[in-house]
Amino acid sequence: MEEALKFRKGDRIKIEGELYQVLGGIELVNRSDGARWTEYYVQNLQNGKERWLSVDEIYDEYAIYTSCDSKGFSEEELDAKGWKNADSGVEEVLDWFGNVDAEQGEKASYTEYEDNTGEYLMSVEHWDGETEYAKGYYLDKDEIEVFGDLQQIENPQFRVDYNNCQPRQPQTMQKRKGRNKKIIAVVVIAVLAWGIWAITKSASKKEIRNYLEDSPFYSYETSITSDLNEEEKADVYSTDYSIETAAKEIITAIDGKTEDVQENTEDESVAILTEHEYCLVYESEEGKTMVQASSRAYVYQSTNDPYHARTTTSRHYHSFYYFRGYSRDASRYNNRASGYQNYDGTAPEYNYSDTYRSYSNTVRQGSTGTRTSSGGGIGFGK
Repeated sequence: MEEALKFRKGDRIKIEGELYQVLGGIELVNRSDGARWTEYYVQNLQNGKERWLSVDEIYDEYAIYTSCDSKGFSEEELDAKGWKNADSGVEEVLDWFGNVDAEQGEKASYTEYEDNTGEYLMSVEHWDGETEYAKGYYLDKDEIEVFGDLQQIENPQFRVDYNNCQPRQPQTMQKRKGRNKKIIAVVVIAVLAWGIWAITKSASKKEIRNYLEDSPFYSYETSITSDLNEEEKADVYSTDYSIETAAKEIITAIDGKTEDVQENTEDESVAILTEHEYCLVYESEEGKTMVQASSRAYVYQSTNDPYHARTTTSRHYHSFYYFRGYSRDASRYNNRASGYQNYDGTAPEYNYSDTYRSYSNTVRQGSTGTRTSSGGGIGFGK
């Protein structure tokens, strides 16, 4: 199985044989069809040029872009040169890392143009108060590779300063040797600190299922085993809370860290998607408020309907997952059987004013604070 192209800040990669370093990245989603992709902000370690690497492993599309001015982007110029609208929509920032100017939840309309060869690209993004332009071209996946041996690629003529993302000249080798012992000590301390942080983070990880199990306001009813993988199960609880109260209590318990959440206007059921879990708060056929929570792996590998759910509830449960979470999980669990391979349901209409999405954003901002942005976005289309 091919290795997934997932990078972190500081990773060294080769693109078309040239060495780059990853400075940051943004995960984006097209809300109209649920498609997801990642834009990596990279810097060429030979000449210092900064570019954007677009990776979409679901649709097997890869491209590299360079930011530019608006020259040549008018409709008249594009039409005259035979450029065609290849893709357009509204993209939203799901997550980001490193030295990028992005904020979770930011949205932009984008249009992607291809030339008549289908090889070269021009992209326009309209963020709040700012328009970004870029030119690029498609890549084959095998033109992107992780460069494993960091010692072999050390370039004495160019280093990256992460404070301002600009090239700087390195210290002389003599000064480096004089600092070796200090560097080793700093590295040891950093490793120990990271270990403590990782243990603390793991211990304090907040999950919906843990909250339901520990809370006295939810009564365990049963567990449902996946029909495609008996190791995966969904837990079902009942509560005297209303659907609204239960949904908001759950969102509060996880500090608002939802990946997506939306109410079904047909029956008021609420679907809550996090990075690793999927939860549905709904009214059962018997009129009882129920909560079903599971890993996303369970949903991916199951065709089961929620426990004692009405038809409208089951339909929302499956369609919301398929159009908002399935594409990402197809990359995560591509070696497992999926219950959605032949799914043909309709996409739920995206509700930008959804009560629970707004509530989730408020809780998240209150618990973690927000990162200020100087405005504008940085990804360059799909």
